[in-house]
Amino acid sequence: MISKLELNIPELITELRAEPVISRQGVWDPHQTTLCGETYIRIDDSCVLCSLGVLVFQPFTSRIIRENYVTIQFLQMSGNYYHHHGGEIQHVKAGSVSLTSAQESMTEIRELRPNSSTEPTRAISIHIAREHLIQSFGLKPDLWQEEHRDAFFNRDNKSFSMANPLTPEMWLALDAVIDCKLEGTIRNLYLKAKAHELIILTAMLFNDINRPGHSSALASDERDRRLISIAAHIYRRELHNPPSIEELSRRIGMNRNKLTLGFRTLYGSTPAEYSRNIRLRWAERRLIEGIAINQVSLEAGYDSISAFSRAFKSRYGYSPSEVITGSMQADFNNYS
Repeated sequence: MISKLELNIPELITELRAEPVISRQGVWDPHQTTLCGETYIRIDDSCVLCSLGVLVFQPFTSRIIRENYVTIQFLQMSGNYYHHHGGEIQHVKAGSVSLTSAQESMTEIRELRPNSSTEPTRAISIHIAREHLIQSFGLKPDLWQEEHRDAFFNRDNKSFSMANPLTPEMWLALDAVIDCKLEGTIRNLYLKAKAHELIILTAMLFNDINRPGHSSALASDERDRRLISIAAHIYRRELHNPPSIEELSRRIGMNRNKLTLGFRTLYGSTPAEYSRNIRLRWAERRLIEGIAINQVSLEAGYDSISAFSRAFKSRYGYSPSEVITGSMQADFNNYS
């Protein structure tokens, strides 16, 4: 059995003007037999953020009515989507950002990913008025080939949908949105700021679609390198609480063995070694600034000063206390 769902963007925008945040369990499916867990946040009068942290229980198709709105969809971890628009079928995979301009379209999930009913999808959509995207966020369809430009403006009943791999910057911004633990007014302000960031990054990416050498499809090796780069970004950003290799593998959608091999190839170390090295570099910098050892150890993700001190001395050959007392001088040019 395949369930059919529907979302009307102009009607949603109108509803959000009266209620800036809509969060419902099973917003599309009150019986919770297909999916549940949608949240909509009004970014402004012409833009809405949709958090797609949904549990999916069975294959489904959904109809989206846009009129003069376009959809930007960011997929980190999801099933394989098929977009039906203008008589065409587009296969959209996880790890991608897609831009769709169509009066209406159908989205289809044919096969569920493992654990789709217990582990939420990591994805968001932003629905934004076409002219707002151009005038306020710098999308430049005039730079595109005529066929793409005509399709984007839905001339002669044409429709436009194109997907590109997520950039590392997009991936980190998505993490910030999906994993946001803030509440109340500050949460809404934070998510609005992140939505603006993602829209700008999308405009920059799609402004280059007709640049010589640009391709919306990455070869497998290049896609893997980009995912490894994203994993390294995550380690650099989350110094105080680095993810385990199992968690990192899950977050970027790459198995543990390939992740380890990728780090050895690109950085000459395992993921754990890479994480430890960058945390100890950060720690040395902070010690030189005169920050107390107990605070530095916490910032670098260590549960105890003794564990931090052992790791630090093993790495540099001298103890954190020797840095504090000034008996050792760090050479920033020799960071490895």
